[in-house]
Amino acid sequence: MSPPASKPAAAWRSQVLRHALDLAPLRNTSFSWLYTVRVIAVVVYGVLGITVAWQVWSLTQSSLKVAGVGVGLALGTMLGLMVGGFLADRVNRRTTMVAGRAAYIPVVVLLLINSLQTSPQVEWIYLATVLSGLTGGISAPALMASVPALLPPQQLAAAGALGALAEQLGRLIGPLLAAALISFGGSSACYTLALAGALATPLLLLRLPSMPPPTHTAALRPPPAWRAWREGLLFAWRSPVVGGLLLLDVVMALAATPWVLLPQLGVESLGGDAQLVGWLHAAPAAGAMVAAATSGWTRRLQRPGALLIVAAVVWGLALASAGASTQAVWVLALLVLAGAADTVADIVRGALLQLHTPDALRGRVSALWLMEMHLAPAAGGVFLGGAAQRWSASAALLAGGLVCAFTSLLAGGFNRSLRHSPWRCEQTLPSTALSN
Repeated sequence: MSPPASKPAAAWRSQVLRHALDLAPLRNTSFSWLYTVRVIAVVVYGVLGITVAWQVWSLTQSSLKVAGVGVGLALGTMLGLMVGGFLADRVNRRTTMVAGRAAYIPVVVLLLINSLQTSPQVEWIYLATVLSGLTGGISAPALMASVPALLPPQQLAAAGALGALAEQLGRLIGPLLAAALISFGGSSACYTLALAGALATPLLLLRLPSMPPPTHTAALRPPPAWRAWREGLLFAWRSPVVGGLLLLDVVMALAATPWVLLPQLGVESLGGDAQLVGWLHAAPAAGAMVAAATSGWTRRLQRPGALLIVAAVVWGLALASAGASTQAVWVLALLVLAGAADTVADIVRGALLQLHTPDALRGRVSALWLMEMHLAPAAGGVFLGGAAQRWSASAALLAGGLVCAFTSLLAGGFNRSLRHSPWRCEQTLPSTALSN
C-alpha cells in the first residue's frame, strides 16, 4: 500500500484540479458528438482559409482579390444567419444542423473540381466562398442554441471553454496542416481533406437526439420572419444582461481589433519581417489556449458578469500597452495576455448569453451574436486601419485600446444587472420581450 499523500501535495493537486479545464461536459454522449463536429469543423475551416487565400493569390497576385474572399464569406454568413436564426427557433434544431452541414458538401466539391482544372477560375472560388458562409450561417445558430438543451446550466461555462480551446487549436493546426498539404499535393490535397471532414459532420450530427422547438412556440402559428426577428431584437434591447453582453462585445471589436495592424506593426514599428508578423498573429492564440486550458475556476464565480467587464478592460489595456511598446518581446507578451483576456470574456459571454435567453429565442439571439462577431471586427478593422494610415500602427493600437478599456469600464459601471448577473437560467420568457 502506498503511503498517504502529504498535505502540501494534496493541496497542490487540489489547486491544479481547481484551475484545470473542466471536462465534465464531454461525459455527456450527445455533447461529445457535437463537440467532435465542432473540432472537425474548425480544423477544416482553418485548412480552407489558408488554401483559398493561397490559391487566389497564386492565380491573381493581388492582395485586394484575396480580401474579396473575406467579403464573400461575410456576405454569405450574414444571409445564412438571417435564415438560420429563424429556423433554429421554429424547426427541429438537429434537422437544421444536418441540413446546413450536408449543403456544405457540394461547396467543397466545387472547390476540389475547380482546383483540378488546368486553369482554375477565381470566380468559382468566390461563389464557393459565399455559399460556404451561407451554409455555415444556416447551421450555426441551431448548433449554438442546442448546447443548453444537452447540458445542465452549471456546465455551460465549461462547454464554452472547451469550444474556445477547439477554436484556438484549429487556428494553429489548420494553417500548419494546409501548408504541409499544399507543399505535398497542392490545393487539391487540402480540398480532399476538407471534403472528408464535410462528409463526416452530417453523419455525426445524426447521432444527436431530436431537438424540436419549444412546445409553446411549436404550437403557435409561426409569425412572419420579420416579426420573429423583431422579437429577438426587442428582447436583446430590453434585457440588461443580454443587451450588455452584446454591447461589450461590440466595444471590444470596434475599438480594439488588432489583426489588421499586425503586419504594419511588425515591420514599421518593431523593425521585423514576415516571421515576426507570424509570431504576432500566433501570440493571442497561445494566450487563448492557456486561458481555455486553465478555465476551471470560472464555474465557481459568483458574479461572472463582473469578470466579463474586467476581461474587456484588460483586453483594451493590454493592446494599448502593446501599441506603446517598441520591444518585440514585450509586444508578444502583451498580445498573449490580450488573447487570454479575450478568451475568458468569450467563455463567460457565451454561457451568460445562453443562460439568460429563453429557449424560444435562443436561435435568433445566437444569430444576433454571430452577426455582431462578423460585422463589428470588420468595421473595427476599417477604423483602426484608417487611423494607422493617418498616424501609425502603434498610435492606432494605443488609442483603440484605451478607448476600449474606458468604454468597457463605463458601460459596465452603468449596467448593474450585468455586473451582478449569476450563473442561473431564466426559464420564462418576459412578457415585455414580445410586446408591441
